[in-house]
Amino acid sequence: GDLHRLIRRQRQMCIRDRPWLAIATVLGLVVAIGLMVSIPTYADAVYYRIFLKNISVEGSPSGTIPPLTFLFRYDGSIYGNKEWEDLAEVDRYLSEEAGPSLGLPLLQVVRYATTEPFGLFADETSAFENTVSPLAWVGFSFISDLADHITVTEGRFPVYVPPEEGAAVEVLIHEDFAVQLGIQVGEAYVAYMRVRDPEGFVTDVELPVRVAGIWKAKDPHESYWFFRPQAFTERMLVPEETFVNTLGSQMKNEVYTAVWYLVMDGHQIQHTDANALIRRTMSVEQHAATLMPNTTLGRSPLDALLDYRRSSSLLTILLYAFSIPI
Repeated sequence: GDLHRLIRRQRQMCIRDRPWLAIATVLGLVVAIGLMVSIPTYADAVYYRIFLKNISVEGSPSGTIPPLTFLFRYDGSIYGNKEWEDLAEVDRYLSEEAGPSLGLPLLQVVRYATTEPFGLFADETSAFENTVSPLAWVGFSFISDLADHITVTEGRFPVYVPPEEGAAVEVLIHEDFAVQLGIQVGEAYVAYMRVRDPEGFVTDVELPVRVAGIWKAKDPHESYWFFRPQAFTERMLVPEETFVNTLGSQMKNEVYTAVWYLVMDGHQIQHTDANALIRRTMSVEQHAATLMPNTTLGRSPLDALLDYRRSSSLLTILLYAFSIPI
């Protein structure tokens, strides 16, 4: 007891005789505690900046976090062409279930399919005299919800005509392609392809084509376009019903390339969601490949999320090392 009273008396004398030392000690403790408390806040801010940098798309015109996008595709040039019916299950899954499975608000789903290139030949009613060599090599394609994102500068949007009526396939062509070849609305052409089946038999596919309209994109930079609109210059765009029913009845294995493009709202995503999003992305990718072998995830934030996870792990170690002296 006497020893404790002596220590307290000496402390009181120290504070009374050396007040600046006491103040400096208190300030030092405040600074040290402030640094220790600020480390989690600093780390959280740095994690978030790294996360945003990784998932942001370079060249985004908005300057904000762009929507997260997932592009699944089947490439017939590598794995072989398919019938549209072969893709029915994966089409339904990626169109309806994949978005909710990713756990983010779904903004839109864009579906695309195209045939192999056909030789486009002049018809007797067209302005071209040469009917021996093709004017160009073009494929028939459909893009879902296309009418809401393009402007038909001439003519009209094509309509579906049942194949049993024997009418020409109505198509849209890009304005650059129309200018390049001098194609006019209402002109008729013939699309021709020679197909060799696995048994070696050759089949000629010949389709009459009529140009219903000429188009351009309303906004080439909007998130709807999974490829630049100019990428569809050598595509004859048709309604989905025309692709599935008319082309499907005229040729075998009509699907040369198929794309499913999911646009997610990423504005509310936090860096703490990274690990869960990685798991969900890999799960959706694996399930799609199970439904349709060789369905691949061509574009996604998965690589950026994995890079973020590695960067955040290194930052965690550095911050722990920084806090030891404190």
